Amino acid sequence: MKTLQFYVARELVKTFALTAIGLTLTFSLCGGALNMVKVEVLTAVELARFLGFILPVATTLTLPVAALFACAMVYGRLAADNEFDACKASGINIHRLLAPAIGLSLVTAAFTFTFSNYMIPNFIEQIEVMVRKDIQKIAIQALSRQGYIRYGPYVLYAGRSNLFDRDRESDVMHIQKAAFLELGNDSLVRCGTAGEIRIDFWADTHAGEPTVEAVMFDVHALDLQRRQYFQERERPFGSVKIPKKLEHEPKWLNLPQLFDYYEHPTLLPEIRDSIRGIRAQLRDNLFYRDVYQQLTGPRKALRLEDHRRGRGYEIRARHASLDPDDFRPGLDGVTVRQWWKDQEGNSRKREYEADTCSIRVKRGYPSPRDVVVLTLRGKVVFTDSLDPLKRVQHKKIELEEVALPEKGLEAEQGISDDELIGLDLVQERGIRDRDELEEKLPHFGLGDRVRDARIATLADLINLKHEIVGIIHSRLAFSASALVTLLMAAALGIIFRGGQLLTAFVISFMPGLLVVVMNIMGRQLVEKTGTHVLGIVVIWAGIGLLALADGVVLTRYLRR
Repeated sequence: MKTLQFYVARELVKTFALTAIGLTLTFSLCGGALNMVKVEVLTAVELARFLGFILPVATTLTLPVAALFACAMVYGRLAADNEFDACKASGINIHRLLAPAIGLSLVTAAFTFTFSNYMIPNFIEQIEVMVRKDIQKIAIQALSRQGYIRYGPYVLYAGRSNLFDRDRESDVMHIQKAAFLELGNDSLVRCGTAGEIRIDFWADTHAGEPTVEAVMFDVHALDLQRRQYFQERERPFGSVKIPKKLEHEPKWLNLPQLFDYYEHPTLLPEIRDSIRGIRAQLRDNLFYRDVYQQLTGPRKALRLEDHRRGRGYEIRARHASLDPDDFRPGLDGVTVRQWWKDQEGNSRKREYEADTCSIRVKRGYPSPRDVVVLTLRGKVVFTDSLDPLKRVQHKKIELEEVALPEKGLEAEQGISDDELIGLDLVQERGIRDRDELEEKLPHFGLGDRVRDARIATLADLINLKHEIVGIIHSRLAFSASALVTLLMAAALGIIFRGGQLLTAFVISFMPGLLVVVMNIMGRQLVEKTGTHVLGIVVIWAGIGLLALADGVVLTRYLRR
């Protein structure tokens, strides 16, 4: 018996290995696995390094198919050569000859489980580290080849670029004759030129995340939205973490990380980004509320100062109100007193009178900090300290921005992430319905937009938790499916011994395809609140049905 089982196992391993190698190389080199990596420019060396990580990923996908093909082919060929008839005539139980198929199914299941839950996430992490480590080389190569690089809405053109190795922990990119664009909604928002740009790439060995610091020299920029022209000798930018080239999605997490994120969902990158957005909006609205309180308080005046720029405003209004949605203040009958220092250091003053004034917080260029923008509309009249008798009238004037006060920062930081989004509604009360979330979520009294963002984030958190559950069950079921699909493939290969071998493989492939389809369908159902439990049942139902079919085939049809 051992001789026969060794004979069958040898044929299985040979066919399985050759099929796995062929499918893996085809899947990898034809670009199927490379599409998982979002990198714009790759050199030949980098491509070879990527393939070293991608081949194991492709193997996880091709191994079950190779095992299925091997079982159908080997057992079908043995049956076609009447070797099972000879074994049966000798009094040997042919069910015992299925032991090599069972062993191959156990190996395939263990390999698939280990790689899908531990190895693949580790390979993806290494690919990400490799890309981010060489991001400066990829950037300089893109500038050299195509003349520009693009990230999100920003495009940077370079007339000439060079990369210098300053030391082991940093590199410097020097760009000359640069131009930059900022796009928004398929239209140009800002554009400009810079005589030189210096970009420092720092390797943060403690945090494991490289950072970038940049300085632009001799900057000429045009803000098309505000219709303003800027000219600066030097424009520094603060440290920025290099963005991830691979999406940090739950499907790329290992099993311990999935369980950890399920217990602590606010650590998920998507939720963290949403929380940061809510906090920014919260700070803005706390500022708007403070504006309203000062304008309607005893002094009835708002004072904004920017000591770094040496300018400030004192604002008074006949009437002030807050928008119920975005909480921005609207002012009527406005008087604005402005003071600043000119290039010679002389104090200047200007007084504005306008029908209305809007106050909003803005982020981004030309200042790396959050700033406050005042826009006067209606009949706008101002007088200047240099010529008090001269009155200039406009329909709209947008005043120079000032830094956002940090008064509301402490109040915002006093709110934890769990309190901010109302996590206890999900963790303790088990609320899953969006309407119930809207009813039970505590209101901060800072506008509907903040509340809507909190509800949307909490709903996304629920969906992400469902997605994590679906991924865990899907991976476990996909690994366990090898135990029943390979046994069915071997049995059907024996039964359909009279036909062609490929016919047996195609027929045996159908039950496996059913398991995969039910796995995918169940995972989609798990991600929806109303069908969460049904989705888990569907994921495992395919394996249960195929296991039942295995029992019927082995005990009834194979015996014949």
